[in-house]
Amino acid sequence: MRLMTKAAFASLLFASVPAFAATFDTGNLVVLVEGNGVYGATSGSYTTNQAAPITLMQFAQTGTSSASYVNSLVLPQTTSGANLGVSGEYGSSSEGFLHLSGDGKSLTLMGYGVNAAAFNANPTAYGTLTTDPTKSTALAQSGSLTGQAYTAVPRVVVSIDAMGSVNSSTALYNVYNGQNPRAAYTVDGSSYYISGQGQSGDKTGGVFYVSGGTATAVTGLDTSGKTAAQDTRDVQVYNGQLLTSVDSKQGSKSNRDFIGTLGQIGSLPTSLANNGDGPTMLPGFGNNGGTGKLTVTAANSNGLNTIGTTVNLSPEAFFFANPTTLYVADSGMPKNDSVTNDSNGSSLGNGGLQKWVFSNGSWSLAYTIAAGLNLVGNGSASGVTGLFGLTGVVVGDTVELYATSNTVTGVETTYLYGISDTLTATTKAAGQSFTTLATSPINSVFRGISFAPTASDVPEPASWALFIVGFGAVGGAMRRRTRTNVRFV
Repeated sequence: MRLMTKAAFASLLFASVPAFAATFDTGNLVVLVEGNGVYGATSGSYTTNQAAPITLMQFAQTGTSSASYVNSLVLPQTTSGANLGVSGEYGSSSEGFLHLSGDGKSLTLMGYGVNAAAFNANPTAYGTLTTDPTKSTALAQSGSLTGQAYTAVPRVVVSIDAMGSVNSSTALYNVYNGQNPRAAYTVDGSSYYISGQGQSGDKTGGVFYVSGGTATAVTGLDTSGKTAAQDTRDVQVYNGQLLTSVDSKQGSKSNRDFIGTLGQIGSLPTSLANNGDGPTMLPGFGNNGGTGKLTVTAANSNGLNTIGTTVNLSPEAFFFANPTTLYVADSGMPKNDSVTNDSNGSSLGNGGLQKWVFSNGSWSLAYTIAAGLNLVGNGSASGVTGLFGLTGVVVGDTVELYATSNTVTGVETTYLYGISDTLTATTKAAGQSFTTLATSPINSVFRGISFAPTASDVPEPASWALFIVGFGAVGGAMRRRTRTNVRFV
């Protein structure tokens, strides 16, 4: 018998090791895509509110001026062991946030634990007629309650590491019943905070703390009548403080549009926070009533609204560049309107990128950047109304920001944008404009955006300093995000 040489054996050994389907480069951008998810596709088959695959597309960017497509990771559609198949709702205007974990090692998102094709073939089997007969084919209207006559669809926390390994084993029932799961955030992968909406009148919406597969309410019921769950959007932890964005009219007298805090600094809540009264608005973020009414000035106008007009905030994703500088993606499609909530109001939104600055105990809107977005008003038939996803990195005195668009119908072409801003600026720079970095494939929409995870121990972006801005004294120095590119293949 002829013996193999060491070199031949080594060659055979390594040839038998499969390559990973998709890996991430530290510092690259990752965009969550709902729909056909094929980069460069010119045809697709999904229609609004149908179940569709979720794809993570990776882009290598050069500053904020250009980006090139790298690869894609399609989340599994079939159950394998403890991992469930995961789908999203194509055309949803509120789900699909994507986050880098606090330790920088994983990406997190929320989805529905169902195969898209199976759901689309027979949506009423999953409780859509029970939760909303008027939208009986919509994935978000699937029921998540156990013990019902329908097949419950769990809402799933999904975690993806730098090697592209997907963990979709955290299946949660009895949350976000008949509505959208929106965001998931983890500090270190051991537990999660999730955010979303439930049916009006139930207790399944808001922010929950998830540990060991159990979801515990953090926001509780609405702020007045205590008759319905909170309705929240993005959720993040910034330097020891849990925060969420809110754009909701759900619940008795609970019209509110702001970014708010849950629990105390340095003590992340694991049960009901703020006495069950929901998020506490950042001081100065919007009007005193929290209804999101804003008077347009030359600085905060998005170019569509007349100066002096009352408009409405609709905060989605947000990014703290440092403890006194907050950037907010505003969709321009507010749920509330100041015509209903306030006298002499308006139904207009104010989409774009808002820069909020903290000074003298309060946050104020320094300016809004919208040039290059080609915005349309929220009363238009189609077009880009504002922004949805947002992430950024501080490089010296420059903030490099990346965002995705929000559209009127939710199924139109969406875009990935880049823009740079001076960290210390309190007035908008002349000629400041967004650059379009990528366009979504047909029958696909860009939603959340994040930097890619790393397999090494790299600190979270921005600052690890104690987050006490808006709640106390300012602390800490900023750290630039590590941008070393390492290919894990």
